[in-house]
Amino acid sequence: MKKYLLLIFVVLISMHGHSQDYLHISADSLGISNDAMSTAAMTVRLKKDAERYAQYAPLPRLAEMDLSFGADLDEFEKLNGYGVLYIPSLNRDNSEYPIKRVYIKQGNIITELQKIGEINVGVDDKDIMTTFGKNRIDYYYLIPYQLTQTYGELMIDWSNNRQEFVLTKFPNQNAIDYDTKAADMKNKSIDMLFLKIFLKREYNLNTN
Repeated sequence: MKKYLLLIFVVLISMHGHSQDYLHISADSLGISNDAMSTAAMTVRLKKDAERYAQYAPLPRLAEMDLSFGADLDEFEKLNGYGVLYIPSLNRDNSEYPIKRVYIKQGNIITELQKIGEINVGVDDKDIMTTFGKNRIDYYYLIPYQLTQTYGELMIDWSNNRQEFVLTKFPNQNAIDYDTKAADMKNKSIDMLFLKIFLKREYNLNTN
């Protein structure tokens, strides 16, 4: 597990030949589990955000992020050099959904990230609703590790009022501690079985 917590030429990433293939995912009802950044664990963080920014309420939106990459070279190869980007988001205006796109902007080059799933999460915490609103959707994307190691901005285009919303700037503190240059990327595809295992381990998600 390599987890990092943070806040035109178009490349579409495909998991197995079809850029619009999504996984059907659901959050495990067991809630917080080990080191997994589950929806329940993220809710705890969002509540802290709501308390921290309560003095500025009501705020129009919030997007957090969590990055996970393979724990070792073998996992890196199975994921074909990709990691998973988790974006829990809150919007006061529900017309901002769905997110139009998430992308990395490097000068004039834009690399769109492929969504692999989303979960509509109910909000029942009073502090979160008061500060950010009652609309929450958590998104999961594939993200190429190498693009996180060169200069670029990770951005969101919402559906309605906000474009080019900057989540973070790369590079940051997400460098992994093994040599990716030794990776054997001959297959050029993601091991889908391992991706499902990875999503369960890192985010406590069930897939089918």
